[in-house]
Amino acid sequence: MKRSLAFIGILMMALVASGCAITDFEGYPGHQTSAESKLWAQEIAFIVGDPAYDGTYAYTVKYNNHSGRDTNMKIFTYRNPVDSSFSRDGQIDRDGDDVQGRKGVLGGKFLPMWTVTDPAADCQFFDNNIQSHGGAPEPLLALCATTNEEIDRDLELQASFSSLGDLINQIWSGAVSGGFTAELTGIRLGTTNVTLSQPVSIGSLSNGIRPSRITVDLTGAAGHELIQAILNNTTDGAPVSVRLNFSGGMTIDLPNGMKAAFNHDALGGLLQ
Repeated sequence: MKRSLAFIGILMMALVASGCAITDFEGYPGHQTSAESKLWAQEIAFIVGDPAYDGTYAYTVKYNNHSGRDTNMKIFTYRNPVDSSFSRDGQIDRDGDDVQGRKGVLGGKFLPMWTVTDPAADCQFFDNNIQSHGGAPEPLLALCATTNEEIDRDLELQASFSSLGDLINQIWSGAVSGGFTAELTGIRLGTTNVTLSQPVSIGSLSNGIRPSRITVDLTGAAGHELIQAILNNTTDGAPVSVRLNFSGGMTIDLPNGMKAAFNHDALGGLLQ
């Protein structure tokens, strides 16, 4: 879903010639992003002669402005060390949830470089908390982009399901049609409840009767956290009951006729 274009912000980005972090953002009133929403047309390659900064950058944001401006607004900077190795931005618009860990057109992967928490409106620049990842240096430049164009899955129905019955009712009534996304916020393994620090987005299509074509992507940080929770709270190959907890209050248990057991070696390999 595209939002109104801030041309001046894009022009500024194109003129910057150093490692840049977007430190300030506002988001759209009353809107909630998916796990992350990509800032459109703001992939840019920097060559400054320092291998710690050179490469291709992409930016995403995560916020929930349903109850006013989100004081936990997150702005993510991803860096691919390969120069001009874009993610086909401008050709195929990639959602923000599909950036981290993905390859660019010339190789390399987009990995987290900086995460900024922007609790207040307007521009605070370096006064905001800037977390570096993987030994990344501090950003050379801070950019206040309080308006922009976002690419995001339409998740206005996200987190609105109080129960599985509510989800089915919304599908049957036509309130949910086409694609929708639910956010997995926790899992119960046996008697152990685990709350995830960041949700795993689970996409689905509605066929008018039930959810179908469910998609779960565990390649990002949220997916890895879920895998680690399973490893920490289950025994290799031993059956365990499973309950999935979603934003909005919906919970789903495995049916009585199903049992789950996890292969720890295979799951651990996904974290390498």
